[in-house]
Amino acid sequence: MTRLNVSEFFFLLYFFSIVGWIGESIMESVVRKRFVSKGFFKGPYVPVHGLGAFAIYLICFPLKPYPYLVFIVSMLVCTIVEYLAALLLEKVFGAKGWDYTTYPFTKNCHYKGRVAVSTSVFFGIVGMGIIYFFWDFSVFLMRLMEEKTLVIIDIVLYAIFVTDLVYTGTKAIRNKKAGIPNKTAGIEHLALQAENIEEGAPAA
Repeated sequence: MTRLNVSEFFFLLYFFSIVGWIGESIMESVVRKRFVSKGFFKGPYVPVHGLGAFAIYLICFPLKPYPYLVFIVSMLVCTIVEYLAALLLEKVFGAKGWDYTTYPFTKNCHYKGRVAVSTSVFFGIVGMGIIYFFWDFSVFLMRLMEEKTLVIIDIVLYAIFVTDLVYTGTKAIRNKKAGIPNKTAGIEHLALQAENIEEGAPAA
């Protein structure tokens, strides 16, 4: 198992959060046929992916000799992390980061729009990619940088994230208290279309 110091840990956590944002934004943009920046935050990162990557590595690394177990456990771990993240966003901030009732490949196999069978299977495949290739490759790239450089990057990135967290979180909580719904990235235009149709206006 890879030993990480503090700066490496925080860098990889942020790195996987960015990679997750890229993957989700590409998928969402293809499905919606327009660019969509996924995630609850303003910046290009989805922290649940960083947490999910670490959870997969810590839990599944001992299972590396057994690919089928890596696949199954990755499915379970990511589904649990995703469900808890969805619950946190909804209960604390009154917001949705995603809604699986709106995707053609998840609308018939989801649970409360928070998790879905098809995405869980995909998480299993991603988990195998992390364990057998992507984790080691990411660590290799990271260690091409000097420690001092890594620390500076960490400080800058987390200063941006904390600012984003305070601004976005405060705004979401304020909206929740005022009864104003917080939009779900990628599907807010669907609700607008539905309202327009009900009112007899042409859909956008």
